[in-house]
Amino acid sequence: MNFKPSKHDRPVFGKLASEYGLTYYGTVIPDEVDDYIPVRGMTASPEQIDDNYTTGTVAGYNVQLLQRSHDVYLPDSRRVNRTWTICQVDLKQRHIPHFIIGSKGKPSNDDSSLASYLRMYEINLDSLGRVIADDFAHKFAVYISPQDIQSVQKFFSPEAQAMLSLNLSDTDIEINDNRLYTYNHHRPIELTDLDKQLRISIWLAKHIDSSINLDNNL
Repeated sequence: MNFKPSKHDRPVFGKLASEYGLTYYGTVIPDEVDDYIPVRGMTASPEQIDDNYTTGTVAGYNVQLLQRSHDVYLPDSRRVNRTWTICQVDLKQRHIPHFIIGSKGKPSNDDSSLASYLRMYEINLDSLGRVIADDFAHKFAVYISPQDIQSVQKFFSPEAQAMLSLNLSDTDIEINDNRLYTYNHHRPIELTDLDKQLRISIWLAKHIDSSINLDNNL
């Protein structure tokens, strides 16, 4: 496997890998290797460079963590370079509609730009048919195709809203089919932030899977 040595935040990812029994590789350019497990999501690009690639199993879930860099185009046509710390979790359930929970507390609005390319739109949270806490509404926007709104109502429980508001208010979240992605915008990344991102991603994966199981048993 022709991974290139990482130059950024290596000690943080290395410590996390050691703590959770994960495997740390380093920097990978997907076009140059054959056995890379792809991390896709809304930030995937032919120009991407994936750094600090780390993979393994946590609490029964397959996870990949990495830092991704590439240019994005803003609504005003400016081209800017962005870096995301991404945690990808393989869900047990499949065929979940594609939607994004975008943080309003980060310095950039890449989620809205990327969502527009995916033909998803910010919705009025009242349309979710759930009681939406003021704190959640203040911190997050939800992007989805209108025909899928009813299918994702079950995921916005009061418990999930509180957990995200408390722990991931500056993080974007994407769910598509059987994959969960969380996007941290901090650079450099601190071990406490990376650890929290992983732990809450696993919690959210369990919540999504259990919500579907409960719905199927009704």
